[in-house]
Amino acid sequence: MYDLIIIGAGASGLISAIVATRQGQRVLLIEKMSQAGRKLRITGKGRCNLTNTLPLKDFLKHCGSEPRFLYPSFNQFFTKDVVKFFGDLGVKTVEERGGRIFPQSGKAQDVFLALINELEDSDCRILKDTEVTKLIVEDGKIVGVQTKGYKPQTFKAPKVILAAGGESYPLTGSQGDGVRLAKEVGHNIIPTLPSLVGLKLKHYNGERIDPSIIGFGVRNVNATITLESGKKVCEEFGELTFRENGVEGPIIITLSRQIARLLSQGERLFLNIDFKTALSEQELDEKLLSELNIRGKEDLRSVLRAFLPHELIYLAIYQTELDPRKKASFVTSQERKEILAFLKRCQFEIIGDFGFEQAIVTQGGVDLKEINPKTLESKLIKGLHFAGEVMDLDADTGGFNLQIAFSTGYLAAQVAEKED
Repeated sequence: MYDLIIIGAGASGLISAIVATRQGQRVLLIEKMSQAGRKLRITGKGRCNLTNTLPLKDFLKHCGSEPRFLYPSFNQFFTKDVVKFFGDLGVKTVEERGGRIFPQSGKAQDVFLALINELEDSDCRILKDTEVTKLIVEDGKIVGVQTKGYKPQTFKAPKVILAAGGESYPLTGSQGDGVRLAKEVGHNIIPTLPSLVGLKLKHYNGERIDPSIIGFGVRNVNATITLESGKKVCEEFGELTFRENGVEGPIIITLSRQIARLLSQGERLFLNIDFKTALSEQELDEKLLSELNIRGKEDLRSVLRAFLPHELIYLAIYQTELDPRKKASFVTSQERKEILAFLKRCQFEIIGDFGFEQAIVTQGGVDLKEINPKTLESKLIKGLHFAGEVMDLDADTGGFNLQIAFSTGYLAAQVAEKED
């Protein structure tokens, strides 16, 4: 018999286990993979963006459609608490551009080791290679879990924290188990979708980007996503990278979170890229006309070099379908407009995303309306608590998602102890 069973040894589960164990609870932490914290160890491209120093009001603007749900969690355990928590575990941190907090070593592995070492030195029992197949509920109360593994067993506890993650990076163990378990005991599930992920684009001559720009990144561009009607849905300024069949990069994954639901509903969406954000369309047209006059004897490719890096010239030729050998002096006003449109409004149709395999987080999950935000306890089943990505919570990149994982994991464990 345990005081608390935690399902999932990811970021939120590990924090929950440490907090509960420190409070003297008898804790069982169950992980279906052979190793704990696999997703945590690769987060932030292996650097682990722990949190962000934005004030609470501004922080919440990056936290999905129901940020108020997170007030109790953040009031219990927020940015400064995370920094102190890991500092006490020996993980020094540094602040980088945009208020992002990283381990000083730049290694996510150090964050994981600090957490797992604390648990392995405690009385917490960690059970790996063990999958929870059922939540045991009697008379509206959680009483334990059933597992399968080397030796299928039933474990009893009056409280369970479901911290099994979402469906992003399934090879790390996030395969929707938590959502399935919650659904089986009656919880409504907001359909899950990949979030913070690259977008697939349709090229004018097929579904592949021109090979010459695969892996090429551009900075200081403005990316806008519009409906078929031309109505703007969202926009971001920054950096993106072209891939074989689409785009990725900071601004793209941020935009992907805002359009995930629309894309899943079959809405036709278009990505519009402004490569020359520093110039208005009129200013750019005047500059283009001047270059065409000055370089009258040169070909179009040479003229474009005054505006674009080598890799993007090929894309411009493909998109506009202009003859790169044409002399500048023979470029018509209509062709000039096509060049201008490419520079300021290069457009691709979005035909999908790169899926859960490459998504950073999952959008959707256990309906927040069925969870008490002050305790993270189920409103349907007494003693069942939730933490992390299994809930319908997702945020922008920049340390926001890990903070949600840590804060909800902390609050769920705290409440479990207080209600005994």
